[in-house]
Amino acid sequence: MKKTRIFARLLALFLALNCLTLPALAAAENALEDTAASTEDPAAIDEAAQDPAEDTATQEAIVSADPNFTVAAKAALLIDLNTGRTVYEQDADERVYPASLTKIMTCLIALENGNLSDVITIDEAALAGLDQDSSVVGLQVGEQITLEDLLYCMMVHSGNDAANAVAEYIAGSTADFVRMMNERAYALGCKDTHFNNPHGLHDESHYTTARDLARITQAALKSENFRQIVDTAEYVIPESATGKEHKLKTTNLLIYESTGNSLYYPRATGVKTGYTSAAGRCLVATAEDDGIRFLSVLCGAKTTILESGDLLMESFPETIKLLDYGFDNYSYVTALSPLYPIDQVSVLNSAASEAVAVAPAKDVRILLPANYNPEALRTEILLDAKEVEAPVSEGQKLGLARVYYGKELIDETDLLAIADVARSELSSVATNSTAYIQQNWWKWIVFLILGVIAAFLILLVLLQIRRKRLRRMRMEKRRRDLEKQYRRRYRDDREE
Repeated sequence: MKKTRIFARLLALFLALNCLTLPALAAAENALEDTAASTEDPAAIDEAAQDPAEDTATQEAIVSADPNFTVAAKAALLIDLNTGRTVYEQDADERVYPASLTKIMTCLIALENGNLSDVITIDEAALAGLDQDSSVVGLQVGEQITLEDLLYCMMVHSGNDAANAVAEYIAGSTADFVRMMNERAYALGCKDTHFNNPHGLHDESHYTTARDLARITQAALKSENFRQIVDTAEYVIPESATGKEHKLKTTNLLIYESTGNSLYYPRATGVKTGYTSAAGRCLVATAEDDGIRFLSVLCGAKTTILESGDLLMESFPETIKLLDYGFDNYSYVTALSPLYPIDQVSVLNSAASEAVAVAPAKDVRILLPANYNPEALRTEILLDAKEVEAPVSEGQKLGLARVYYGKELIDETDLLAIADVARSELSSVATNSTAYIQQNWWKWIVFLILGVIAAFLILLVLLQIRRKRLRRMRMEKRRRDLEKQYRRRYRDDREE
């Protein structure tokens, strides 16, 4: 029992020492790691502490090649469709009336929710509430027409009757369709847009901005059907048993090639015109040349009466002016390319190469004016780690690259390994063993100390046990000697 109690006390002492020592050492280690982390990259700390205020001069160099350039309109916007970046803007966040530019949203919702081959019967609701001077195709009650043809009527000829028919078909009522329009605008991030009808006839609470119109148009341009419809200059719907022939001619003079049209613009590929007396002349256009794709939005241009008596809709020449400004002054600069590695990562335990090069996952191009500042274009490389364990696979993500012009973030892309790196098993075993010892040195010291203490205590117990055994042996020997003496004395007494 005494041995058991002694052993239990020794075990309790051992555990107590372990509980006290290990947490203390662990806390010390964590403190060291935190300190190291806080001081690991002083450059990053200094950069974060810098004034985050934007360099307006640099921003101006990106946005505008000519600070004095303007267009005659209430609002204007020019966007690089390949990157989504703004090239030029003029009051792009001011509220404007969109007029028939509204039909871009109507067409988007129809393409997202309808079937182009569906046949729609025109009812009185589609023709109700339209002014006599309203732009209409001339649809008749009872006429049957496909959704696809209705969209051509709406986008090519700008038929308000077609817009109403589309709304009735998609949502069951104009009111419900308008609700869908506003919900879709909100989902696209349009911050200052509200629709009250599907066609764009004037309403004080029917408004948008040039920037919101650009958002809506960019979403619609993802549809091949939309791109085809809005780039159509002429379209014919044949006569049928239920309706007459409809010959459609685009209202967008930029895409209408004819001898007498001086406003034809060969680079143009769409999209839609708009006009009311309150909105002025409006035009959303797309154009492409040598890989550069622009989206222009122009709202609130004037109508000029020429000496000949003809009317000049200034939305067309001003849009041409805006598009030419982009094509004539801007070109792409390739900041990063997958063909050119930009850094390397050390590889541990590799069978051959000690490092692997990393290259961008995609081309990063920026549309810049001819007079851009090359020093303002820079790349920030963010490696996941300075070194990685083999094996490494070609195409494995090892970091991130960010491209800036001045302080403006242009784009970012993953950094990928350009080759495979095999693993060396022998090197791996040696390295892992060394690393384990280096990383866990304090544990070995603790175990050594505790081992020494335990060995010392065990030695004391063994010595104590030995003393007790020797004492028992001496006492047993003395008892035997006394018994011998007693027996001898008893025998002697009997003999006498």
